[in-house]
Amino acid sequence: MRPYPLLAAALTAVLLAIGGPSPAFALNTSSQEASADLAEQNRMLSQRATKAYLMALQGINPADARDILADSTARLERNLATLRTGKLDEATRSKLTDVDKAWAEVRVQLDAPPSASGALALYDSTEALQRATQHLAMAINANAPEASRRLVLPSRMRALSQRIAMHYLYRASGVLTPNAPEMELTYARGEFAANLYRAGKNDTYTPEAREALNALSRLYPAYHNAAGKLDTPPSMLKNAPTVMTLSEQVLGATEKTVNALLKPANP
Repeated sequence: MRPYPLLAAALTAVLLAIGGPSPAFALNTSSQEASADLAEQNRMLSQRATKAYLMALQGINPADARDILADSTARLERNLATLRTGKLDEATRSKLTDVDKAWAEVRVQLDAPPSASGALALYDSTEALQRATQHLAMAINANAPEASRRLVLPSRMRALSQRIAMHYLYRASGVLTPNAPEMELTYARGEFAANLYRAGKNDTYTPEAREALNALSRLYPAYHNAAGKLDTPPSMLKNAPTVMTLSEQVLGATEKTVNALLKPANP
């Protein structure tokens, strides 16, 4: 398998961008927003990890697949450890317990050698995990200030960036009938584009957040178009390295947008 320099470069950039909270994040983000962001990150990471598993299964740049999987699982574990030590009410802590249980199942599957049967099992268990992380984020945000709503669309786009890639690979892999992944892929692409448009209409963003969102707006159409080329599995797998490269680049751009919005939380 020949290397894909674009994916390697994109992965390096994203790892630098999302490898840990920046000083601005640590200093300026309220406790509630920090906790909610960790939960929202895990929505993305659950799908990014499965994306990496599918990359490894299909032999799509195996070295980068291993790096993405290792980074995603390590971040998810760190985020959960941080959330466990946080000040959560009883209802929210119950949601965190649900995430822990769902993650334990997914982690066992991710640690096993990639296989078609493993990919089939992950299709359902990853969905259960991302739903559990969504419910946790909703519980944390239940009494959040109105200003926190500025994070909803970028956080959702962060998760969708990986959902698109994951379902592209499920559609391309041929391990299950194409109907479900094709529907999920179409929906995720449509929702990302709609959310990006809606975010662009928000006139309350800081100049830094606006600049990050504009960069995302310039980058996303190429990803949208590449991931929308539905064909036979061999044809889609041939195009997969490009789609995976763009998925990492779009992820990095959405992370920059989220982080720029988090900075003014506690000036």
